[in-house]
Amino acid sequence: MKKLSLQRTGIPLYVQLEQVIKSRIMTGELLPGERIPTEKELAQTYQVSSITARQAVLNLVQEGLLLRKQGKGTYVQESIANVKNIMTLSVQGGLNDVVPEGLTKQKVEVLGMQLLASPKRVSQALALAGAGEVMQIRRRRIDNGIIVSYVKNYLPAEIGKQISKEDLLSETMLQILRGKIGLPLERGIQYIEALIADYEIASALSITIASPVLYLETIIFAEGDRPVDFVQTFYRSDQFKYTLNIGLDGIKVT
Repeated sequence: MKKLSLQRTGIPLYVQLEQVIKSRIMTGELLPGERIPTEKELAQTYQVSSITARQAVLNLVQEGLLLRKQGKGTYVQESIANVKNIMTLSVQGGLNDVVPEGLTKQKVEVLGMQLLASPKRVSQALALAGAGEVMQIRRRRIDNGIIVSYVKNYLPAEIGKQISKEDLLSETMLQILRGKIGLPLERGIQYIEALIADYEIASALSITIASPVLYLETIIFAEGDRPVDFVQTFYRSDQFKYTLNIGLDGIKVT
């Protein structure tokens, strides 16, 4: 397994490791019911002591994200509904409001396009039966020479196959889905969280592992409430500010 290094800063290493594990859970890399790496494996991978790895895992067990099973290991909770202090803010607005403005001013770098078996989290988001094929598109956006975001789109294979690299360099995904493919898009739902960068995210954004990032998870729906695009976007917290321009009557806290 590839060895990774956390930052040697004022933030305790067990706190950094705890946040990296939490990020992997929140983004669906580690799924409910899935066994996480052992404390020994975590210590070796992130080059920390076994005591540090144990403390990070224990904290997540206490928080309700992980569950220890005697003699079997530690697993992601089947339901994370009991995680403390989670609140949803619902904002009403148009479909374009779920995508930040200013994208057309940024340079787009396409990192990869590939068909792959749909991960469970993606299958759930796109309402796919079983592990069907999806098109994964990875991009990053650069503003004034600085990488500001890393984006992963997952689309049903029949839709993704219609998209070319050239399309991605000149248009937003919404423009492609509406214009080139002709999908009648109706709505989107977006979740926003603060996460810690793992190796993949840190490499794509050119930041160090365990750096804070803003994570946006978006699902775009076409006519008939059909999900057609599942998007994971990671923003450098030192380069991006998320602003909502809304009327007060459009806010509902649930």
